[in-house]
Amino acid sequence: MMNRQSGLPTVVLGVVFLCGLVLLPTAAVGAESAEDEDGVRIRKITSGQYATLVVENLREHDVTVALTILAQNVRVTRITPKTASYAGLSQTEAVRLCAADTERPWRWRYQFTWIKGRLNARHDDETLYVLPFEKGRSFRVTQSYGGRLTHRDHDKYAVDFGMPEGTKVCAARDGVVVDLMESSEVGGPDKKYKDEANFVSIAHDDGTIGEYLHLKRDGVLVDIGDKVEAGQPIALSGNTGYSTVPHVHFGVYSPLDIHRLHSHAITFTTAEGDITKPVEGERYTAK
Repeated sequence: MMNRQSGLPTVVLGVVFLCGLVLLPTAAVGAESAEDEDGVRIRKITSGQYATLVVENLREHDVTVALTILAQNVRVTRITPKTASYAGLSQTEAVRLCAADTERPWRWRYQFTWIKGRLNARHDDETLYVLPFEKGRSFRVTQSYGGRLTHRDHDKYAVDFGMPEGTKVCAARDGVVVDLMESSEVGGPDKKYKDEANFVSIAHDDGTIGEYLHLKRDGVLVDIGDKVEAGQPIALSGNTGYSTVPHVHFGVYSPLDIHRLHSHAITFTTAEGDITKPVEGERYTAK
């Protein structure tokens, strides 16, 4: 009943680019960009004696980006903090650069990493989550908040529901599918499997991300970009990744910074009433 160590699968990607500019009396104007495979792009624009870096979020949900500049003979002006959140489908001027001494060459490089979700998102505690399985079905909580096995730190408020492989997993809250994996067919009670959990990630309108892990191979029923409603089937349960028995791990997260996640406590609405802290060993029925 263990989940991936990161809590948010496919969390961070890093890119490094080297740039060297020698100032001329009339500099050419141009633009170039570097894009990662998941949809965050840094675009470089040069004009006259200046260079500008623009963060382009090609996804429809918030992302948090850490953009670092290493330079020689360069004056760096930051329009956004080094680590900042960017709205979906946005283009934001983040950094301006110019030579500190125009009589000498200037050289610089940048690197960036990013993570899904809004930095320090404020969870909407008025939201009621439905249980992540079909209406009328009941499953037992095998690990709850602060579970002694793995639910600590960034997984403090995650919940595991034991269920047979192939059980329909449903969205616990409305949102947009922002990430998924369904290619893994391996798992077991060993940390070497922590990156092998199939998953679906759903972004909520408050900037948090709902994570559904340990899904069956080829068991994802939605695509990235799909809008889903609470109670809608999104996947089939499995036993992939760092896992001891078939179950689904559900948690709600947001970035604390580019490397650390915050786990949010949530309230489930169930046939037994509203549950603010699921009890390990208890069965709950989806309504």
